Amino acid sequence: MQANLKRAFAEISQVLGLIAKFVVNFFETLGYLFKNKIFQPNLVSYGARFISSVTLPTIVIAIALGVVIGVQLGPQFVSKGVGSKLGILALLTMSRELVPIMGGFMIATQYGTAITAEIANMQITEQLDALKILKINPIYYLVLPAMLAGLVLAPLVFWLAVIFGTYSTFLTVWINEGLVWSSFQSGIMNFFHISDLLLCLIKACLFTVLLVILSATIGMNVGKGGAREVGTATTTTVIAGFITVIICDLICTMVYLE
Repeated sequence: MQANLKRAFAEISQVLGLIAKFVVNFFETLGYLFKNKIFQPNLVSYGARFISSVTLPTIVIAIALGVVIGVQLGPQFVSKGVGSKLGILALLTMSRELVPIMGGFMIATQYGTAITAEIANMQITEQLDALKILKINPIYYLVLPAMLAGLVLAPLVFWLAVIFGTYSTFLTVWINEGLVWSSFQSGIMNFFHISDLLLCLIKACLFTVLLVILSATIGMNVGKGGAREVGTATTTTVIAGFITVIICDLICTMVYLE
């Protein structure tokens, strides 16, 4: 019993320590951002990594979700004469919730785990210590470019996913139920607001900032070891990233609907 309590206390202390380091890294990264100090070569490489790892999975999942919406709701909406409302339903569902959440998951699993693995390996092989000896802050050299690349690209990727997902809903209903584009888009023109677009873009930026800094923090928190510790760190990034996305999405949506 006592051993279990000690183990639980140690795990809680480790989590609290990780949260504290995350907060410190968060403000340090934003500090460099506001000072306009950016390491340009790493910015390009991280941007290419983001495009190659996040874009295709996010768009493919959005298309699949759009098809599901069309298959599940298309017959009911068209048969009841409210097919014109299906377009705005699909677009709002995609832009407000489905794409931001699934896109956040993709950032955590594809982009975030790569950052964690890279920094954890550098921590184990003492490359981070070498950077510090050379008076190069790892936050400036690694975390800031990764975050900025995601900030630039994530809103674009998310909105492309929204467009593809909504259009896949239309194609599904058009093929199965014969709903024409003019009817599908009439609800979009009448009910879609720019604030819905901004909500999606704000979530994209917020998720990117939090997930990149979280992934880097987990990588820096790895102790001595080898491949096993790197694997554990990437697994932690996925779990913590999923929890972060869900909690932040809930908070953003509650604030938006107030």
